[in-house]
Order: sequence, then C-alpha cells, then structure tokens
Amino acid sequence: MRIPGLLLMLLFATGAQASAERYIQLSMHMVKILAAAPDGRINSGTGVQLDARHVITNCHVVGRAQNVIVARGSTGVPAQARSVDTRHDLCLLSIAQPMARPVEVSSSRTLKIGDEVHAMGFSGGKALSMSVGKVTALHEMDNAAVIETDAQFQQGASGGALFDSEGRLVGVLTFFIPGMKRHFAVPTEWMQAGLDNAQDVEMPVAATAPPFWAAAEADKPFFLRAIQHENDQEWDRLQAVTQEWVEAEPRNGAAIEAAVRASRLPPR
Repeated sequence: MRIPGLLLMLLFATGAQASAERYIQLSMHMVKILAAAPDGRINSGTGVQLDARHVITNCHVVGRAQNVIVARGSTGVPAQARSVDTRHDLCLLSIAQPMARPVEVSSSRTLKIGDEVHAMGFSGGKALSMSVGKVTALHEMDNAAVIETDAQFQQGASGGALFDSEGRLVGVLTFFIPGMKRHFAVPTEWMQAGLDNAQDVEMPVAATAPPFWAAAEADKPFFLRAIQHENDQEWDRLQAVTQEWVEAEPRNGAAIEAAVRASRLPPR
C-alpha cells in the first residue's frame, strides 16, 4: 500500500527537479531593465540578451527615460537605444558587455495551438519568475503571429521572454487583459528589422506611434478589438467588429470563427 505513495513522491520530486533545471537554464538569458524617468522615478521591466551586444525589451518599459541600465544580480551597465519600433512595442538596446547568455531565437511560425511555452520575467518588478502554459491562440498580424498564452505574467515582466519547449525565444512578453486572464507576446520576427538597421537612437526615445495594443479603437487589429469587446461584454459592438473583420479579410479563418461566435452571443 505504500508503494503508490512512494511513486507519487518520486514523480513529484522528478517533476520539481525538471522545473528547477528549466528555470535555471532559461534564466541565464534574462536581464532586468531599469529606466530613470525625468521626474526621478525608476521604471523596471525585463529584457532578453539576444547576442553579446544587444538586449530586446518593450518600448513601454523604456518609456521616456534618459538613462537606462541593464542589470543582472547586483551588476548593471548603461544601455543605448539602437532601434525603436513603438508600434510593435520593441526597443533594441546595446550594451558594452553581455550581462546574460545570448538566447537562441525561433519563429512564431514554428508554434501551434496547444504547444507548451514558458513565460519568464520580473513579475511585480521583483524576483525573476517563470510560469508554464500553452499556446491558446495565434493572431495573424504584420506577417507574423501575436502569441496568446495561458502562461501568466504580471506588470514588471514586460519585455520578458516566451520560450518554446526547446528553450528558444519565440516571443517577447508585452501585455495582458486582467479581466480575461489572457496574456500576449509579440513575435520574434518583428525584431529582425531593428537588428538589420540598428544605429544609435537619441534618448529619450520618440514615440512615433502608440503600441498597437494601446492604440485608439480604430487603429487596433481586429482580433484585439474583438477580444476587448468580449471582455467588456459589449455584444453589439463585438458583432459589428467581427462582421467588419470578415468583410476586410474574407479568407481569414479566425475572422470567420469570431463572427460565428459573436452571432451566437446575446445582444446587450
């Protein structure tokens, strides 16, 4: 009678060890971003070491900071902005020396719904945390896929990493919808233009456009408008935007699926 209990304890211990090993492995790629605002406040976020000289993070983490520090543990080095894509919310920073181990990068196109992923960042601005989840949706946008996951993260993890099951970077943690517990990472494909055209950018960085997820209603992608109306239980608006989505992209399966779902919901 004791054997099943012992087996359960062994399985639990093995699983905990594997999780701890994965945490250690993935944490080697992570850095903390400290951005000094003009009023003296320090905004903190997360970054990922791409190569020996470059770190990727969200532009909303850097904000209007004149000085940015890339830190790991008790050590930090000044960072310089090298490319700014405020629409996609991706800022590339350069540092004089690597603070973490460069990460292997993969494409959002390698993912499928149901794949296991790990979200890692400084949630709450404190200790580096990791959560495990699945890919719950892949939203087509600008020749890549915005990744939706149930691997949770909090404020402070912005700019952090979404890793696939092989430990490769597939997305950058960017935003979430608290009411629906839906979490989103922007695809690694969007980083390439910044890497290809990197050059020093004057700080504070200029916001040429708001992030797509924080833009005005008309400037948000259809999938995000539909999700937001569903979150707010605005059924009439949800049905209207999904119909508009189908008319604009009649071959988009996600648009058709959203419209069918919206048609079955009660009007407000």
